[in-house]
Amino acid sequence: MIRACEELRRRGRRVAILSRGYRGGPLGNDEAKVIARHLPDVPHLEDPDRFAAGSRIAKDTDVFVLDDGFQHLPLFRDADLVLVDATDPFGGGFCPPAGRLREPLSALERATAVVLTRCDLVDRASLGETMRLVRAHTAAPVVTSVFRPVCHAPLDGLDATVACGIGNPHAFALMLERLGVRIAERRFFRDHHAYTRADVLALAGTGRAVVVTEKDAVKLEPLWPPEPPLIVVKVELDLLDGAAHLHAILDRL
Repeated sequence: MIRACEELRRRGRRVAILSRGYRGGPLGNDEAKVIARHLPDVPHLEDPDRFAAGSRIAKDTDVFVLDDGFQHLPLFRDADLVLVDATDPFGGGFCPPAGRLREPLSALERATAVVLTRCDLVDRASLGETMRLVRAHTAAPVVTSVFRPVCHAPLDGLDATVACGIGNPHAFALMLERLGVRIAERRFFRDHHAYTRADVLALAGTGRAVVVTEKDAVKLEPLWPPEPPLIVVKVELDLLDGAAHLHAILDRL
């Protein structure tokens, strides 16, 4: 979503973000804090009634970007961009309670484009099978991409604890291992976990550097002691095959 907003702004569009709002209270509102860091001057309205929220600033906005909006069917969309994590593409293959899919795969027929992420963390055969299944349910273009890590601290050979409260913590750990981090311990929390001082004491008490995502850092940094180091690994989306299709969609908006 951040990348989409940046691309639209490069095209001269006045952008605003509409989201339902995030659970977790002041210390759990991680995604909103990350968005604010990257897009400090982009309006971000949090309201379950996204039409009402958007109406308040419609005259000053060219493009609304919905965060997690694929299922928000009451609101008309000009484009639906669906991200599929190549390391865990279909949430067990079923909707709850048997799996983690929010909708059946047939819902992909509504997509304007599908972006496969973390394509560098799976083998060629697995990626090919994911693409085959996606294309069996949509005629939309499929774009491959990777999350490029950005970190200002040296990671190769680092002995560290990995801590994160995200949807796919194992993919984050795999990325760090490929960067040369020697993971001594993994502390995985639920997505959007609201860190407490007790959590910080437990993590810092190991004496090892603790490596986290940007989403975790916005909640941990205000509570973190001077030592040990809290190392933040951010990611930026790099588009690979099919990028021209996505740029053409953004050009039309």
